[in-house]
Amino acid sequence: YIVCQDGDDLILIDQHAAHERIVYERLGQRAEATEAQQLLLPETVEVSFSEARVLAQLLPRLGDMGLEIDAFGGTTFAVKAVPTVLSDQDIGRLVRGLAERSLEIGLAAGLDRILDACRMVMACHRAVRANQRLDETQIHHLLVQLDRCENPSHCPHGRPTWIRWTLRDLEKAFGRSS
Repeated sequence: YIVCQDGDDLILIDQHAAHERIVYERLGQRAEATEAQQLLLPETVEVSFSEARVLAQLLPRLGDMGLEIDAFGGTTFAVKAVPTVLSDQDIGRLVRGLAERSLEIGLAAGLDRILDACRMVMACHRAVRANQRLDETQIHHLLVQLDRCENPSHCPHGRPTWIRWTLRDLEKAFGRSS
C-alpha cells in the first residue's frame, strides 16, 4: 500500500488495484494509440479445443489492442506482437489466461463483454504486485498516471484503488472522539 496525506486526511492506495486501472485504461485506448512490441520470433501457445474456438473469434479485436495472434493449426496459436505495456510478461500464460476467461464468459455474452474481460486479465497480469516494493520515483509515476485515468477510484474489477480516512475517522478509531 502507498500511504499519502491530503491536508488532515490519510489516503491509502492499493498499488496493485491502482496500476491495474492504469493498464486497463491504456489497453482500452484506440488501436492507433496502443503501441505493440513485435516479437523477434513468434511464440506458440497451445490451448484446449474449446478455448481455441473462442480465441479464434477474438483474434481481430485482440489485434486492435496490440496483441497480434494467428491461428497456427489445430489448437495452437502463434503470438507475433504484444502491447508494449505487456512486453515483459509470460506470453503463454497470458494467452492461456485470456482463452480460459473468454471460455468462462462464453460467446453468447457478446464480443465486447469478452474483450473487456480480456483487458482485465491483461491488466492484472501486468500490474505491480501487492507486496512489491516501489521506490519514490515509481510511486510518483504511478500516482500521476492514476490521476490521468477516467475512473481512478476503482480497479477494473470494481475494488477501490484508494480509501480516505479523515482526521475525525482516525480520532474515532483511536477512541479520541465521540
